[in-house]
Amino acid sequence: MAWTFAQVLRCLSHLTGATCISMYPYQLGHHNEEAIESGAFWFYRKLGFRPGRPDLLRLVEREEQRIARDPKHRTSARTLRRLAEGHAFYELSGSETGAWDRFSTRNLGLQVNRRMARSGKNLDEFKNRSTMRLKRILDKSYSGHTSPVHGTAFQNFAMLATLLPDLASWSTAEKKSFAEIICAKSSADEMGYLHLLQTHDKLRDSLLKFGSQI
Repeated sequence: MAWTFAQVLRCLSHLTGATCISMYPYQLGHHNEEAIESGAFWFYRKLGFRPGRPDLLRLVEREEQRIARDPKHRTSARTLRRLAEGHAFYELSGSETGAWDRFSTRNLGLQVNRRMARSGKNLDEFKNRSTMRLKRILDKSYSGHTSPVHGTAFQNFAMLATLLPDLASWSTAEKKSFAEIICAKSSADEMGYLHLLQTHDKLRDSLLKFGSQI
C-alpha cells in the first residue's frame, strides 16, 4: 500500500509539476472515524508528511518520542483526532519548507471581500471597475476573448488582481504571461493553466502571500 501510494505521488508530481503535496484533514481522520480507527495519520507520517500547524507538529514529535521509549505505545484516538485537525504536507526537492502551511484559496476570497468592502462598492460595481482596470493594465497583452467562460475567468482574475498594487509596473512579458494564464484558466483542460502559473514567479508569489494571510 505505501509503495503504491508513493508511486501515485511520484506520477502526480511529474504530471503536474507540484513540489508540495497537501493532505486534507479528513483523510487524516478529521470527522472520519474509519481513518482514526486505522491510524491513518501514522501511515502518512511514515511516508514523510508533517503537520503544517506548529502545535500539531510538536504533538506528533512528542508522540514519536513516546513510541521510541516504548515500542508498545499506541496513540490514543483522542490524540489522533487532534493530529487530524490540520493539513499535513509532503515537500519534494525544490519546495520551500513551510511555504504552503497557511495557504488557502479561501483566504484569497476573504482578502478580495475586504478590498471590496473598503472600496465602498457593491459586487457588480467592484467587478466592473476591477475588470476595466485589468484590461487597461494588460492593454495589448490582453487578447480580448469574448466567450462567456473566458469573460467569467477574466472578471474573477480582475477582482483578484486588486490585491496586486504593483501590477501596472510589471514588465510587458509578465503582463503577457498573466493574460495567457487567464485564457488558460477558461479552457476545458486546466493543466496548461497550472503549468503557466508555476512559471509566473510574481503572480505565484503574490497569490501565495495573500492566500497565507487570514
